Amino acid sequence: MNVLILGGVATGTKVAAKLKRDNFAAQVTILTKSKDISYAGCGLPYYVGNLITEQKDLIVNTPESFAKLTGVNVITEAEVTKINPDKKEVEALHLTTKETQTYAYDKLVIATGADPIKPPITGIDLKGVYLMRTPEDAINLHASLEAGEIKRAVVVGGGFIGLEVAENLAAQGVRVFIIDMAEQILPGFDPEIANYVENHLADQGIMTFTGTKLEAILGEEKVEKVKTSRRPMKADAVVLAIGIRPNTAFLAETGIELAGNNAIVVNEQLETNLKDIFAAGDCVVVNNMLTGKEAYSPMGSSANIEGRI
Repeated sequence: MNVLILGGVATGTKVAAKLKRDNFAAQVTILTKSKDISYAGCGLPYYVGNLITEQKDLIVNTPESFAKLTGVNVITEAEVTKINPDKKEVEALHLTTKETQTYAYDKLVIATGADPIKPPITGIDLKGVYLMRTPEDAINLHASLEAGEIKRAVVVGGGFIGLEVAENLAAQGVRVFIIDMAEQILPGFDPEIANYVENHLADQGIMTFTGTKLEAILGEEKVEKVKTSRRPMKADAVVLAIGIRPNTAFLAETGIELAGNNAIVVNEQLETNLKDIFAAGDCVVVNNMLTGKEAYSPMGSSANIEGRI
């Protein structure tokens, strides 16, 4: 059996390792766009704050160590551009050579995860604008802190990642402001909890501005100021933690069913509507066992459980 897995973070590596444990004779290949696999996304803000001190501690396995440990063929820096379900083939662009290669499969697992949202605003690509999705993101922000380049920072997004980044920046002596379009931080939580957290942040010197939209990032070559719907703010850095969107654009012509947020629809066995194609992780919607309704659960805990299934 030839199993091809698209994506190599929590879900992809979990699927691959479990398959090889159950049937070592299976041919299992991971294709991933990133240089890294199997990294701890939840630890990234804590590397910024020096609670995790070594870069290597962000990486659970390198492609080489994972391949040696499991017998899985790991191909990095390969971006999947097309799936042909009729021929059971996948096309991938190798980012270093710019060559396109075709890979055949008996069973296909889509575990391409989600990409961070970058709003189409002025200044979004200035030096000093950071994301927090990959080890490289955390390493770049940490390096700027170590170089003394950041004294004031604006964190855009008051969810889990945004608050964790804000906390760790403040611990490094940075003056931090959080802005969020929602009427409270931690959208979806009870207002009582959100208010408690907001007051705690204020006690730590972290100011929050809710109901506030990011309109532009200003500066000549690097970030100098942030324009919001409420007021301008001086800043040396902007960290975007607005949210994520499922990485499924390449599925547009495959016939795979997508939900309203463009995540892949799967059944209880993580099967898509197309034969021999499965999907799991941050790129899918699943059924909530309590409500019986469709749910989007882009968390490492969900990703690992889905990978094992």
